Amino acid sequence: GYMVMIDKPDGEVHIRPSNLSDNDTLRKMVNEVYGKCESNMFIAGHERLSEESFEAFHNNKELFVAETRGTAIVGCVKISNIGNDGKGMGMLVVKPECRGQGIGRKLVDYVINTAREDSCKFVRLELLYPTHQPDPAKQELRRWYTSLGFQFARNEDFALLCPRTSLLTQEVTFSVFEKQLSNNE
Repeated sequence: GYMVMIDKPDGEVHIRPSNLSDNDTLRKMVNEVYGKCESNMFIAGHERLSEESFEAFHNNKELFVAETRGTAIVGCVKISNIGNDGKGMGMLVVKPECRGQGIGRKLVDYVINTAREDSCKFVRLELLYPTHQPDPAKQELRRWYTSLGFQFARNEDFALLCPRTSLLTQEVTFSVFEKQLSNNE
């Protein structure tokens, strides 16, 4: 199944910093999407991100939402600082019924532009996928990020980064990807 990319006029999707009032909507959306795409890796009923997580993201001003003209939230992304030189891009989520409209791409572009404005040298993201079983959705994501200029940097031990490995149902690989930013792009 090919995704048809429909070019929407730029005015359609607007990206802004999150408001505290967005948190419930965002948490539901993020956990629903993660729940579907990572159900093969985590035990059932595991809520990937808690209310506290979202409050922290909001307080740190790390959370940005994509909304349509009707102010319906259709996606989000978390941007964090990595030292003085980099930005971390995480929790990139687009509502399932809004996929294929270029919203994810807009969110990625927003992160890259924010990084450039802050004179950063790179943007980093991480992908979590099953080590021994190919996961088509994650492979598709990997291809998509690669097409946007992100390059595989290294694998890290997820157990060291996330002590709650008891929630995992199988061995996972945690891959780091980076996009180097030159000023003339």
